[in-house]
Amino acid sequence: MTIMDEIESSLLLLSSRPLVSWRRASGRPTIPDTDASEPTISFSHRRDEDDAILTADISYFAGAVCEVRIPGAHYETVFARLQKIVLSAVIRFQNRAVQAMNAINRNVLDSLDPNEINMNAIEQTLSVIAASDAGVLRLYEEASGLLIPVSQVGFDDDYYNYRTTPQESISGSVFSTGTPVLLNSPEDIRDAHANLRAPNIRFLSEQRLSRSLICVPIRTDTTTLGTLTVMSFREGSAYGEFSVSLLAAVATQLAIAYKKSQAYELAVRSNESINRMRLEIEKRNAELARSLSAHDDILSIFTHHRPLSEHLEEIATHYGIDFHYADIFGTTFGSKEWKEPKTTEAVLVHPVRVADDVVGAFRFERGDKASYAAAILGVVSAFVALEIVRSASQDEILNSKRRKHFEALGRDDLVTSGGAVRFGFQIRKYCQIIFVRHEQESAQNQSLFLQRTLQQALKAATIRNQLSFYTDEGVFLLFCAATEETLRTNLESIGDQAAAEGWCCGASLIQSAPHRYPEAAAEAVEAAHLMGMRHRPGILMHSETGIDRLLRKQSAADILEFADQILAPFENEANGDALLRTLEIYIESGKSASKAAASLGIHINTLYQRLQRAQLLMGKDIDNKDDYLLLSLAFHLKSTYGSPQPAGRTKAASA
Repeated sequence: MTIMDEIESSLLLLSSRPLVSWRRASGRPTIPDTDASEPTISFSHRRDEDDAILTADISYFAGAVCEVRIPGAHYETVFARLQKIVLSAVIRFQNRAVQAMNAINRNVLDSLDPNEINMNAIEQTLSVIAASDAGVLRLYEEASGLLIPVSQVGFDDDYYNYRTTPQESISGSVFSTGTPVLLNSPEDIRDAHANLRAPNIRFLSEQRLSRSLICVPIRTDTTTLGTLTVMSFREGSAYGEFSVSLLAAVATQLAIAYKKSQAYELAVRSNESINRMRLEIEKRNAELARSLSAHDDILSIFTHHRPLSEHLEEIATHYGIDFHYADIFGTTFGSKEWKEPKTTEAVLVHPVRVADDVVGAFRFERGDKASYAAAILGVVSAFVALEIVRSASQDEILNSKRRKHFEALGRDDLVTSGGAVRFGFQIRKYCQIIFVRHEQESAQNQSLFLQRTLQQALKAATIRNQLSFYTDEGVFLLFCAATEETLRTNLESIGDQAAAEGWCCGASLIQSAPHRYPEAAAEAVEAAHLMGMRHRPGILMHSETGIDRLLRKQSAADILEFADQILAPFENEANGDALLRTLEIYIESGKSASKAAASLGIHINTLYQRLQRAQLLMGKDIDNKDDYLLLSLAFHLKSTYGSPQPAGRTKAASA
């Protein structure tokens, strides 16, 4: 029962049989100022011929004015009774509101679960604003930027799809401005639904329109969380400013509840994080203890002088773990039960480091034993790194001896011409030196990477009779064989490996032994340098360097710029690519028109027409020896120092 119903039913019990009517308070209601004093209920009376009209203005509480018409001249008693009835009804109305607010404190404010708060919020709100038929709680969602209905009473479930942007509709306006809205007529409510998006316009057109409405923001000290709305569909219904104050108080309680819930959730997450950290610390301490206890056992295993694979086999057996090991020197090992996982996500990797450089890695599967395996292999990796350093140190000593032996070749006739075998190497009829240029990978451990390159080159070689060593420049390999063909086959195999590994290599001429080995080494180094200028991997014979030796002090960019300047006239020519290609093939064919036309797949007359056009365009004569030399050089430089494709217009081809 509303306050209006309660007052009217009490008045109708009077013996004077008054006529009771209600009218909505004139003008649009104002939002109360929280700092202002509470308005009083006002009473008045006036005469209308023989009747007395008594008025009680309770618009602050109900948004309406009660008028009572009493026949006859004696109305004083009825007027006093009217005042008593109205004041008693207002007091009871306020008491009910206070009791309902206390229930909100118990059922909403004390909850720490946001879902429970949402569920109870509207039902408790409607018990406070008793004249309401429906209510909606909306919260702002950061991800979508929309006000989302999280709880509602009085509508179908489809209402949860009625989502608004800030500044859209009544809720959006209240959310963005932070100012409550009180509307007591369908016309005002209809006008307030402004800036609606098309889906929301369609949705509202299918809903019944409320007669009165209050919407207030839900705010903390710094943030607006959403809005709270109540509505009435009853004919003649109206809300007063007191109801706005009540709803604002409910919204404040909700904001406090949400803030408490968020603080509780943050505390729970923090506690969970602390527990996870504690468990992680305990886990790491256990792994550390396991590693310390394993250190002595692993030390005893590596104390024995034997191949690395035997050490690793004993580790796998002793600790019952499966893993795969590989390093930069090509050493690999897999435990007996190791099976390559189907996906890389199932594999964990523990690196083996020497200083800051990764020189190897252990691979093992994720799973229950992964942390145990990681702890053991973490210790093992340190011992493997020591083994690598120890082996590298021995290789350094051997490398120094092989290098001194090479330097003695050609200087000592006994060493050069004798048939003695030293370091597995013996002078044969034909010799060739191959040099692998070293690209700096690590200043700290460059000898390790040079040793790796040396081992990879020897694996690719088809000749076992060799003397090899490395310097800071790179790797030198001296091969001797009984036939030149054997050396050419060996050169081809190492060239394939160079292309695969990205090496720039050079090779000396194949010469009869004995010969001047230092000069041959210098040839190989120069050829490798020229190969590096081409910015492509592979191997270059010194005999194939030709004019490149004149350009060894020039950068590849300068060389290409020179070639581009010679061929520049073709850049802006409509058919420039075809003309340039024709000229290139004609020169490559030794100026044989028939060969060039066949290679290009064109008629010989077309060839001559293109050549004539190309010569006119460049102002050059192919039959002139200087012009021919210049063009030949330009095409050679483009193909050697540019892209692997045939020469063409740089700008046009990339357009």
